[in-house]
Amino acid sequence: MSHHEEKPSNANKLMWWTTLVVAVMAVPGFGAVVAFMSPTSGVLQLGVFVLACWLCTYLGMKLMSDPRMDKKIGK
Repeated sequence: MSHHEEKPSNANKLMWWTTLVVAVMAVPGFGAVVAFMSPTSGVLQLGVFVLACWLCTYLGMKLMSDPRMDKKIGK
């Protein structure tokens, strides 16, 4: 770190960890709900689960890249 950079505050660290924990729980939760609601079974249901997890992750990354989110987290 250079002398001009500030260390992240504890609140920023807490927000980062909270976001990570919610994402880790939300992605497979969303995938499971979508997979169980789909009319498929077996390997197709697994494919629906994977695609739903991918979609959730993609949308979460888009949300986190929004400049307004940077301000909320404190970057």
